[in-house]
Amino acid sequence: MKNIRIVSMDFDGTLLTSNKKISDRTRKCLIEFKNKSYFIIGVTARNLLSVKNILDVSLFDYIILNNGSDIYYVGNDKVENVSNVTKETAKKIYNSFSDKCNQIDFCTPFKYLIKSKEKRDDRPFIKYINGLEEVNDSISRMNVFFEDDKKLNSSRKWIEKTFDDINVVKMIDTDKLNSRMWLTINPKNTNKLSTLEKICKDLGCSIDDVVFFGDGENDLVLIENVGTGVAMENAIDIVKEKAKFVTLSNDNDGIAEFLENNL
Repeated sequence: MKNIRIVSMDFDGTLLTSNKKISDRTRKCLIEFKNKSYFIIGVTARNLLSVKNILDVSLFDYIILNNGSDIYYVGNDKVENVSNVTKETAKKIYNSFSDKCNQIDFCTPFKYLIKSKEKRDDRPFIKYINGLEEVNDSISRMNVFFEDDKKLNSSRKWIEKTFDDINVVKMIDTDKLNSRMWLTINPKNTNKLSTLEKICKDLGCSIDDVVFFGDGENDLVLIENVGTGVAMENAIDIVKEKAKFVTLSNDNDGIAEFLENNL
């Protein structure tokens, strides 16, 4: 792994513990590697204000947001929108599921616009809405939450059959404190890999120069294609099967453990 120049990682279930914190050991490890001139790149489904709510963004050089739809350039404090879900597609999905699911999120670079039966989150980057007519910003990504796996899987098949301009990924919480399941929807040909490749090109690096840590289905595209794909011990089975290495869990400093012993 002598050619590694970029250290990258998913956040939830990977960098963050089950309590949605970064441990002191992992934080110090990332600072050390950044000081050694490695590029540190976060790769998350979260939006920017959600990230800033839980992490010191100065740990990173770049943060890929909304599963690849947005990039945050940390040094310039600038967000670039890479692609969006069209309003037409968002409307069709909303009309099909608004009365059949627990919650629908319209994700922008800075906010979650949420249609939900329950309104219990007062964080500043969340706004509850009554309908799609209140969504005026461009939509980087959508989430559709379901009560059970059967409804989720049948809905995923319908969406994949109906739309050719989006990608759909099944998401589940892999940490110890949550058990949600949902579909996350991104524009076609936009994912964590495509946006990381864009950054690599800007840096004069190859995707082979990347070590990436992940745990969920939306991380598979990176786990399988970067130079060194590392699964967390708590990752879903397919991620561990496809990874070159498996490290300790997100609650046991898996990222720091791997970096300290292998780079």
